[in-house]
Amino acid sequence: MKYFAVPVAILALLLGLSLENARRIDADTGRWLRAVEAATNTAERDDWAGARSALHNVRSDWERRKPWLHIVTAHDELEAADALFAEADSFAQEHDMAEFRAAAAELAVQLRIVSDMQQLTLRNVL
Repeated sequence: MKYFAVPVAILALLLGLSLENARRIDADTGRWLRAVEAATNTAERDDWAGARSALHNVRSDWERRKPWLHIVTAHDELEAADALFAEADSFAQEHDMAEFRAAAAELAVQLRIVSDMQQLTLRNVL
């Protein structure tokens, strides 16, 4: 029985770390999604400087967490989000509301995908 104690403890530790990782990434994603929505709302009020600033703040927060995300998730998903951040900023710079709204919506979906990939679900385990 004592031979099982160490492996069980290691598995319990890994499970706990996985759950904490999923919780933190989910919290980060929620914050990013609210900020992207706020940037969109700001752009709808025709405050493009405010929208770009809000988008820049979200991207800065994203960049701060990206080293960890590169460890725990697929790089393709992160690169897609980076491209969408740049696309949304480009449309904000051009003051193109329709394209900005579409890019922000795509960015929100991509951020949700990154978060969903870290959740402990049967689909992710298998």
